[in-house]
Amino acid sequence: MKQKELRLQQKLLKKVFSTLLVCFLLVFSQNVFSQEKEITGKITDNSGMGLPGATITVKGELKGVEADFNGDYKIKAGPATILVYSFVGYASKEVLIGNQLTINVTLEEDNTLEEVVIIGYGSQKKSDLTGAIGQVKSEELTKVTTTTPAQALQGRVAGVSVTSSSGSPGGAPGILIRGIASFGNNQPLYIVDGVEADSYFIDPRNIDSIEILKDVSSTAIYGTRGANGVVIITTKKGKKGKITVEIEQSYSVNTQRKKLKLLDADGYVGVHRQMYENAGNALPAYVTNPPNVNTNWIDETHRDGYLNLLNARVSGASENLNYSFGGNYADEQGLLIGSSFLKKGFFVNGTLKSDKVTLSANINYTETKRNPYKFSLGETFRISPLIPVYDDTKESGFGYRDGQIGDHRNPVADDHFRQRYTKFRYLLTNFSAQYEILKGLNVKANYSFSNRTNFDFSFNPAFRARDNDTSENNIYSFISENDGFLRKINQLYTVNYNVDFGKHDFKLLAGYQRISTLTQFNYVQAQGYKEVNGVREAVELLDNNFNTLSAFSSAQATFSGSGSNGKYNIVSQFGRFNYAYDDKYLFQASVRRDGSSKFGKNRKYGIFPSFSAGWKISEEKFMGDQNVFSFLKLRASWGQAGNDSALGYYGHQVLIRQGSSQGNGGYVFGDPQLSASGSIVTDLENLDLQWEESTSTNIGLDYGLLNGALKGSVNYYKTISDKVLLTRELPGNAGIVNNPIVNFGEFQNSGFEFDLDYRTKINEVNFSATATFSTLKSEVTRLGNESQILRGTGLLFGADHFVNQTKLGYEPGAYFLPVANGIFQSQAEIDAHDPSGTLQPNAAPGDIRFVDQNGDGVLDGKDEVYQGSALPSYEYSLNLNADYKGIDFNVFFQGVGGNKIYNGNRFQSIGMDSGRNFEAVTLNAWTPTNTNTNIPRAVLGDPNGNNRASTRFLESGSYLRIKTIQLGYSFPQEILEKVHINKLRVYVTGQNLFTFTDYSGLDPEVGGSVLSRGIDRSLYPQFKSVILGFQLQL
Repeated sequence: MKQKELRLQQKLLKKVFSTLLVCFLLVFSQNVFSQEKEITGKITDNSGMGLPGATITVKGELKGVEADFNGDYKIKAGPATILVYSFVGYASKEVLIGNQLTINVTLEEDNTLEEVVIIGYGSQKKSDLTGAIGQVKSEELTKVTTTTPAQALQGRVAGVSVTSSSGSPGGAPGILIRGIASFGNNQPLYIVDGVEADSYFIDPRNIDSIEILKDVSSTAIYGTRGANGVVIITTKKGKKGKITVEIEQSYSVNTQRKKLKLLDADGYVGVHRQMYENAGNALPAYVTNPPNVNTNWIDETHRDGYLNLLNARVSGASENLNYSFGGNYADEQGLLIGSSFLKKGFFVNGTLKSDKVTLSANINYTETKRNPYKFSLGETFRISPLIPVYDDTKESGFGYRDGQIGDHRNPVADDHFRQRYTKFRYLLTNFSAQYEILKGLNVKANYSFSNRTNFDFSFNPAFRARDNDTSENNIYSFISENDGFLRKINQLYTVNYNVDFGKHDFKLLAGYQRISTLTQFNYVQAQGYKEVNGVREAVELLDNNFNTLSAFSSAQATFSGSGSNGKYNIVSQFGRFNYAYDDKYLFQASVRRDGSSKFGKNRKYGIFPSFSAGWKISEEKFMGDQNVFSFLKLRASWGQAGNDSALGYYGHQVLIRQGSSQGNGGYVFGDPQLSASGSIVTDLENLDLQWEESTSTNIGLDYGLLNGALKGSVNYYKTISDKVLLTRELPGNAGIVNNPIVNFGEFQNSGFEFDLDYRTKINEVNFSATATFSTLKSEVTRLGNESQILRGTGLLFGADHFVNQTKLGYEPGAYFLPVANGIFQSQAEIDAHDPSGTLQPNAAPGDIRFVDQNGDGVLDGKDEVYQGSALPSYEYSLNLNADYKGIDFNVFFQGVGGNKIYNGNRFQSIGMDSGRNFEAVTLNAWTPTNTNTNIPRAVLGDPNGNNRASTRFLESGSYLRIKTIQLGYSFPQEILEKVHINKLRVYVTGQNLFTFTDYSGLDPEVGGSVLSRGIDRSLYPQFKSVILGFQLQL
């Protein structure tokens, strides 16, 4: 009995002791955990270079911080806490704090967590790529102050040509990926967070990375929309750790890079005196007795501009939730009076995960308002300096032509009276749900809706800005409104299966996609006047009550309008197969089948396959003993993609219209051609119209040297764009209005691309350099028939001869011009050059000598000679970065070479043949006492045709530009933590500060269309910028 009681007492004592021990341990552990201390340290890679932006989180909690620009960090945590150190492309590391106060961590590059590249409908390790894909990270994008993502890509990726012909506020540059592939649209397809979108409305500061799919084996998965390349934009997402608030603001002061130097009043009178005297005409009054006026029209219409950018973002993430939301604002004043741009928007994105299900939502909304300049820039260059800006004696209060002083509008008056603006609203929504059926196998449904609306307004009141004509027919005002929308519904369903066993790794993708596009556009205009006491008057010159369409209804006005709507559907099935053996031998195949409502039943569907392979040579055993290459991979690809953007929604159908003439629907018959009222077929049916098709071959080599410090790639590509759509000309009595569109053209583009990336650390200085170089050879290899010529819409010289002509065997839009060969110095030179007097019958000393190429004694279109192209034959860039203890420096060079520019401004501004103003260089015009010049004599009417389009105005377009110089400073962490700030960086940037070129025009960056390219004429001036800004993270 006593033993039993003793045992019970022992058990009771054990329970009491155990309970007390547990309580003691709980209290002690709680005390230990509550004793948080500040941990400091630095996160570096193998070379000792700091990893800015690396994350340090408390395991199992949301708490965390980011390393600063040098890789330094501070965090408060208890001794029993485990810290998790991570950085993209590196293996994460966990460290127990214990008694440590300083923890320096070196992260190793993780071969299993390599840098990931976004590809079509998925992602892939960069080392496993078998196609040609360029990548630009947010760190590089944010060094360019711009409102559009495309502008930030200039010079960043080899083979991608970005041309900004205009400095207009809100303007978007043109992009060509590996040359011209169509006579229609050559712009790439843009994908934002997995769905087709308009990148113009995406905030560049909210972009995490941009991948550019260049070779067709990479773009074939997009079928009919992939022939021009694909630009994939991934927006920023939240990072694990505490909630982060990021704010960035910058302010740019923009000034014109170069101004046209025009004649002042004295120079104008002097050159015009020469013109009249050399023509043997009597001098006009404005030459013999000029008014006391000296207007500098450049100064009156040009100004300094600015760009104010503000961006804010809140983001965060946990194990199951990732979110990011924010807004952006841009206010830009242009260099030309009256021009401005306003952009504002917001975005929300989030991802919610469970064990099997992942739900995502992305919403982007943007509004823009663009006010263009409201006068002719060409008129600004040509209007006489003898005309005053303001004149109280005129009805309008502005100066205008008086007597014989030209025939040009007052640009300041146009800006004052006219009203023009364009508004856009863009909404992009994207929702997806993914379910993991079993490990490696998941299905995903994605639904996207986008809606872009536009409204254009224009109002031109009647005022006498041109001359003093009082005819009643000139007393009217004009107003127009244009509105419309473009809506897209994108449904996408995919199945992914990833499996590996042993040395075999398989990835399979299958998908179905349906895209529906609906458009509607309406246009209405009114032209009219008011009648007061039987006298016609303009619709209220300055009264804003009459700048609406409803106001015109109360006047004597003529209304007209038009409208259109369209619907376009595309249905697709696609698949991709990836296989890797032993992480050395890579293979990829894809196929897409597209069906488009744009095409007739005979060619409604197209199939676009691709194949690519890669060999990681550096993984072979025979490479084990060498220490030259840290990575070496050979790859090759072939693929086909299509393009249907050159064809309208109903291009294959018969269209009929009624009217009284061919232009509006009448019927044309007979020879000579006569027009009669009735119905006419405007467009012929063509059930055999099909996709434009691009077939591309790419061979590439990726390599790493110096233990990975130097990385690079080399690509050679050849792309044949076949079945290119073009119009075939038919005579007017063929019975149709519009020339038929046929698949009868072909382009060939080829070139080399080189990329280099070098990173190192010299003492305490982190340094990196990236360089790109690419070549392009472009040729038209089929064009209807061998003798067919497609002419541009550029400058006309003589009957049916243009500056740009597209011919078989040359670049699209190449230059064909007569050759100007100096200036005649004497009559003897003229007689020796033209003994028959038929070649240049009106030539005199001081006139241009033109070459008779075929020797027939006639100067005509047969004397046009190929003179090169506006397409650069090579492009290059160099990007240098360095940072030292919070100070960072960047300089970015970008250039092109081998291209030509036709100086259209000079074509008109040194002609010296009429009453307009000219460039100041005309003061150096040829005279018997000034023969050492390249400016011909000034003569009214230009009897010799000195001003005809010729090689006289063709110049080299090569240039080297320092695109960006940036100096930044990141404040030390020990200072910022006192005011609860994670990061504060201030910077000053110069953009386009220096340009080195032989081109005499305003700027050598000149684009254009396929047929009319490289003509510099009345383009909005380019600017250089000085920018101040800050980046704040809370």
